[in-house]
Amino acid sequence: MGYSPNIPNFLIYIFNNREFRLTTLVIVGNGFDIQNGLPTNYVYFYRKYNSQLYDHFVHFPGFSEDQEWSRFEENLGLFDEDNFRENAAWEPSMDDMIESSKYVNGYNDEISQKIDELVGKIKNAFATWIRGVDVKKATKFMEFPKGFKFINFNYTSTLQDVYSIPDEDVLHIHGKATWNVIFGHGNKSSSVEPNHDDDEPWFEDAYQTLASVTKEFHKPVNKILDEHREHLEKYCDVTKIVVLGHSINDIDIPYFKCILNAYPDAVWRNWNHKSAENDGISDTHDKLLSLGVPREKLCSLSSKKLRRAYPIS
Repeated sequence: MGYSPNIPNFLIYIFNNREFRLTTLVIVGNGFDIQNGLPTNYVYFYRKYNSQLYDHFVHFPGFSEDQEWSRFEENLGLFDEDNFRENAAWEPSMDDMIESSKYVNGYNDEISQKIDELVGKIKNAFATWIRGVDVKKATKFMEFPKGFKFINFNYTSTLQDVYSIPDEDVLHIHGKATWNVIFGHGNKSSSVEPNHDDDEPWFEDAYQTLASVTKEFHKPVNKILDEHREHLEKYCDVTKIVVLGHSINDIDIPYFKCILNAYPDAVWRNWNHKSAENDGISDTHDKLLSLGVPREKLCSLSSKKLRRAYPIS
């Protein structure tokens, strides 16, 4: 059909102006990078840094059963303060402290130094590993239509460097490999009072330092959400929300609720991986339903079919 001079000018503006076009919002998780052939599964982090970090992770009970760090971030939410205190520094006796206050100060200082070392090495190792992922080695397997908007939970620049998505169309909700990598647990009990004996007030500094570990590794989701809420809610007429390889862990649920509330009429397409050990398709489907995505608006599919749904032209 050709152009009709009877169409009002404001309608022509709406159809031609990008801001008024229907929008597809894509939520990208680590499964997408993995499907592109990138070594971003935590098992690769484990293989490279286990020997360097082992002595630190013995103080996090979750790692004793999680042999390949598949729950790396969650495990950081439980730090055994007593285990660390008993093994990291020599604790002076009452007789020592009566003899000289230097023993108390020395103990508190040593605990502080050892905690700084533990936190620093874990954070540096993770950031270094992420920065070392070479997105140039990714294998492009699909193509996104123009105009899609992206909320990227990954730190990599796969979307920009491999799929030629403009930077302004990608929100890295937890930072990028090159700056401000945000990782950690969502354990709400991380802010509890220090676990210490009231009969030993002279060790107060040490107890405060020990209690700070889980806080150091806490991912401040509510703060991040507040910072980006306007961005998340400002997309125009979102008619479809596509989830790519996202496990929808509990810590990320506030983001999904925000998006669901902002675009209640959108349909959802959830693409995920299914293996013999883990049915990611059913698991994430059920999670989205529990969040309030209407059953009739949700369709979950195998990510193996993405290349057919969005073929490379």
